[in-house]
Order: sequence, then structure tokens, then C-alpha cells
Amino acid sequence: MTIDLLTFDLQRTQCFKRYSVECLQPLAKRSSIRALRKNTIICMDGDILQSIYFILKGTVRVFKENQQGKEVTLYELGQGQSFGESAWLNNGNQFASVITKEPCNILTIQHSDFAQFYEEHPDFMHCIAKRLSMAVEDIAQHLKEIALGSIHQRVLWALRSNAQEIDGHKIANFSTHRELASLIGCSRESVSRTIQDLKKSGDVILDGDTIQLQS
Repeated sequence: MTIDLLTFDLQRTQCFKRYSVECLQPLAKRSSIRALRKNTIICMDGDILQSIYFILKGTVRVFKENQQGKEVTLYELGQGQSFGESAWLNNGNQFASVITKEPCNILTIQHSDFAQFYEEHPDFMHCIAKRLSMAVEDIAQHLKEIALGSIHQRVLWALRSNAQEIDGHKIANFSTHRELASLIGCSRESVSRTIQDLKKSGDVILDGDTIQLQS
């Protein structure tokens, strides 16, 4: 891939969209892109990372495992977003595992190159701080829903939080009940029963594998 294309890819990310081509070209020369298949583990909780990752295409899931080995999804990231910044600030220690949800193109930048860019552009830390602050808020809200909500409240929260507007309808974006269960920290069977209850109460409409939310 040419330097011009790599620079263009950098400019499409949330962190670098405010910077000019001239600023980003030196960084683009030292970056690389990986094409990853669905369900590819990018890093594990506790890994020592040497790079920061920028999602050019696709979606990844950030998760942790409890003592029983059950996965709990913290949040998901999509095109233009990034992860690994907290490890850069924490001696490389990664706080959670990351896996691809679909085929992804991931641009990587070594920590040393990232640090050099920051030294040349001190205002860059504002973007990093904002990005990490939003992640902390998302996790805090997520944990609040899991800890305090009933199973019905948790399922509805997850469905509404991940719904997309399609042809005037709000459609929940979950491929399996197991995926939804991972997000709210319960069993797949509990999710399936709850969705049937929500169907009976008129909160959702089921159409094959599609879950449509009622306003």
C-alpha cells in the first residue's frame, strides 16, 4: 500500500482526522496494515503491547473473563476507532482481550512512533484523554446496568444501545443470543427466555433472526 493511501487511512481515524497530510506522512511511513479474519484474537488481557491499533474496516469486541472463564463484553469498537492507548500509558499492559467480530483491516503504529508524534504535537494528548474518558464512561454505564438492572432491564438496555435505524425501524444488531448474553453477563438461556417475554409484552417483534424494538 502506498504512503498516500496509508496517510488517507490515518486521516479517517478519530485520533488523526484533525491533522494535515504533511503531519501524518512520516507516521504513515512507519505504520502497517493487517487483514484479519472473523474471530481472530488480536490481544489478550494482560498482554504487553508494543503497538496501538486503528480499525479501518470491521468491528472488534473488547472483553474480559470472570473466574469461571465466562466472557463479559465491555464494549465494541468500529471503523475509525482505536485501542491500545491505555497500554501505551501503562508500560504496555493491556487491560482486556480484543477479538474481531467480522473481517477487519487494522492499522498498527508502534508505541515508539506514537510517542514521537506526541512529542511533536503536544495537543495530541487531548484526543487521547477524550478517547479514554469516553471508554471509562461506557464501561461505568455498562457495569451499572449489569449490577443494578433486572434481567429484563439489562436485555432491553443492550438491545436499545446496539439498535440501528433501518427503514424507519429500530433493529437490534446481535447475531446470536450468546453474543447478547456476553454483553450483559448472564446465560444464553436467560436471554432467550427474556426475549420471548419481551415479545409477549409487545416490547419487541421477532422476525426470523431479527429483533425489532417497539418505541
